[in-house]
Amino acid sequence: MSHPARWKRLVPLALAAALAVGVGGQVQAAAPPDPKAEAYANDELIQLLRVNTPTAADKQRLSTLDLDLAESAGKRFVDVVAYGNHDRRLLELAGLTWSTLEDDLQGAEREREKADAAYAKAVQNKAVAATLPSGRTAYRQLADYTGNMAALAAQYPTKVKQFTLRNNSLENRPIRGIEVTRDVNASNGKPVFLMLGLHHAREWPSGELTMEFAYDLLKNDGVDPRITNILDKARVIFVPVVNPDGFNLSRTLGYEMKRKNCRITNGQLPTTGQCAQSANFSRGTDLNRNYSGFWGGPGASTSLTSETYRGASAFSEPESRNVQALVSAHQVTTLITNHTYSNLVLREPGYAGAGPTPDEAIYKALGDQMAAQNGYDSQFSYELYDTTGTTEDWSYYATGGLGFTFEHGANSFHPAFSNVVNYYFGSGSTAGKGNRSAFLLAAESTINPARHSVVTGSGPAGAVLRLKKSFTTKTWNGTQLPDVLDSTMVVPAGGTYTWHTNPSTRPTVVQQGGTESWTLTCERPTGQVLETRQVTVARGASVTANLTTCAANF
Repeated sequence: MSHPARWKRLVPLALAAALAVGVGGQVQAAAPPDPKAEAYANDELIQLLRVNTPTAADKQRLSTLDLDLAESAGKRFVDVVAYGNHDRRLLELAGLTWSTLEDDLQGAEREREKADAAYAKAVQNKAVAATLPSGRTAYRQLADYTGNMAALAAQYPTKVKQFTLRNNSLENRPIRGIEVTRDVNASNGKPVFLMLGLHHAREWPSGELTMEFAYDLLKNDGVDPRITNILDKARVIFVPVVNPDGFNLSRTLGYEMKRKNCRITNGQLPTTGQCAQSANFSRGTDLNRNYSGFWGGPGASTSLTSETYRGASAFSEPESRNVQALVSAHQVTTLITNHTYSNLVLREPGYAGAGPTPDEAIYKALGDQMAAQNGYDSQFSYELYDTTGTTEDWSYYATGGLGFTFEHGANSFHPAFSNVVNYYFGSGSTAGKGNRSAFLLAAESTINPARHSVVTGSGPAGAVLRLKKSFTTKTWNGTQLPDVLDSTMVVPAGGTYTWHTNPSTRPTVVQQGGTESWTLTCERPTGQVLETRQVTVARGASVTANLTTCAANF
């Protein structure tokens, strides 16, 4: 792997001079950084710092600096990737102190490569066992993910279906996933568990763990009773690489610390090779700030060069729109989006002012159960730091499906590959459990009808049933954006159906004391609607909808 020049962000000296610790500890800036002033230098180290933030005001002050905040924080600290003396100077001017976790991230990357080579050799020489379900001994590249999914579909044609998401990436790459279940090509109304990886390009284990769980389910179906039961009753969807452009740059083109996608200029596609130019390394949209739920609020930047840039508008990026379309077209009752690092299982809400969700009891129970397997801390997302526009900020409040962020690992975005084995199977006190057991619990929660809703009834065999709901999603500034959930299933040959769904009433409406209904239609395969009815069903409840008019006219 080649290595980029060590680089730093140079902000006009006028900005640095203008920064000062103001009244109440607030940082005052004369103007935001000018992206044109950014440059790269070869003489400075990229470091990982643990910034002391004992108060909420300290965290808020840190967030105004537009530094590269790692997804690792506690009540009294936030980890920061610092690019040279300039970033450290910003911290000093803001009155913040820190300790150094890694004094040379580029040097650490070279050590990681050596460790990976040694691990692969040890496995080859049978000195250690390759224990991951796939047998991998090194981090995948983008082509490996594509090839692995195609190979699984070929090996398990009745259990695996490949699909391509609606939008290609900014660099025109198709974004792929697989569905895994028994009789995968049948429309059967099963609840859906969605696993996502690599929203953030540098977080390589997030894709590995997603992919390994797919291998595990298929390898152990019929062997492990838990897995057999899951594939009988659930549909598990995997998108291991949400952000292929950024990941390709991070993994193979030499800029390992790339986090965002390849949005160089708002509203424009990048030209060939533009994203890989060193002058553009810091540009892009943070896909996990680009979803419409509370978009534009705390923890999301307005600067395209910030590592938490929220995008020009909610769902401005094709990669986040892909996840929106996928969730909107399926009854995703459980979602896990995988990230690194900080050993956390995070649940909604993403910002402290939102207050607990109406599903806090079951949300916390499942989060705690999963954390007991992998040894992570189970907590609210805002306890990391306030975030808005994240995957679950939209998915949970739009669908009611329980969404979690897993932050894997203690202190590195992509540590030596041997750590992935420990993440997956556990180590020390969690040996034999780990994220494998946590993922299995999430899948079992997916099929638990007490945690979602069920619609049953009779209808003509072969008819298309559609559950649809149109509504608006509110951004941070109050803008109401149109949203639609629209999923389908086909009535089985026996003329009765069971459809596992999310509740008809969204969490925001529950909080306001209201109710909502699904619009259920029964259609010919050609799309002609023969019957329409409203279906109201709560979490943990089941309703019957016999489609007699449709049956009489089908």
